[in-house]
Amino acid sequence: MKKLMLGLGLMGLAACTHGSGDVTFTTYGEDFIEKEIPAEDFEDGWTVKYSKFLVTIGELKVANHGGEVVADAAGAKVFDVHKPGPVTVVRFPALPAADWDAVSYAIAPSASAEAGNVSAEDMNLLKAKGWSVYMEGTATKGAVTKKFAWGFPLNTLYEHCEHPDLGEGLTVPNGGEETVQLTMHGDHLFFDDLQSPDAKMRFDALAAADKLGSGGADGEVTLEELEQVDLTELPVGQYGTGGAANVRNLRDFVTALVRTVGHFRGEGECSPRAR
Repeated sequence: MKKLMLGLGLMGLAACTHGSGDVTFTTYGEDFIEKEIPAEDFEDGWTVKYSKFLVTIGELKVANHGGEVVADAAGAKVFDVHKPGPVTVVRFPALPAADWDAVSYAIAPSASAEAGNVSAEDMNLLKAKGWSVYMEGTATKGAVTKKFAWGFPLNTLYEHCEHPDLGEGLTVPNGGEETVQLTMHGDHLFFDDLQSPDAKMRFDALAAADKLGSGGADGEVTLEELEQVDLTELPVGQYGTGGAANVRNLRDFVTALVRTVGHFRGEGECSPRAR
């Protein structure tokens, strides 16, 4: 999967630095994906448990704002971040010890992706459907349980990754190893606003869509059913788009939220760019 850019540019960089170190990238779904999102975190009292959360991670790049690339993993791997983690994505050995303030990665469909910690069945599913992200789970409130199984063919580049306490990118320690986590946030799929920092998690509107399928309510919420829910039909103050283009129904809304699942070192942020 990995391909180190060891050309003249890197040799020149090495001459300007002192020593080298290793960098390992991992991915992790945190408790919200591995265990559950508890009812107290939902505004309307639902509990969500994932049984699968597949992501295709690739195009990992370590560089600086001057455009110098020190490591570039061209391939992609598929991970189920519902499984206990963190799990290693790629390891870059012997990088020049320095600050590298431009780290980026992609979650995108890949016909040539390799299996990280997933089965051949999972790999075949993503490749056959052209999906980069797929999740299965259940939402429960009282005696009501709704299943969901959603796949998305999104191609998203996560750029300018930074952490509020650790700054931009990463630092390669001289003679040591730095571990950098690409954290997946499964709670984002249930936010009720695309822009507001005060967005709440809700599932009532998603659950209500179940009755809109051709067979009526069957206990499973599909993307096709979400597509039938116009955002203008929902309560005022919920499901705000912040002016995002082409987000008109709940399927559009959830799809837009999926682009925000990729994070950096826990609560760190990247700038997601649709491609």
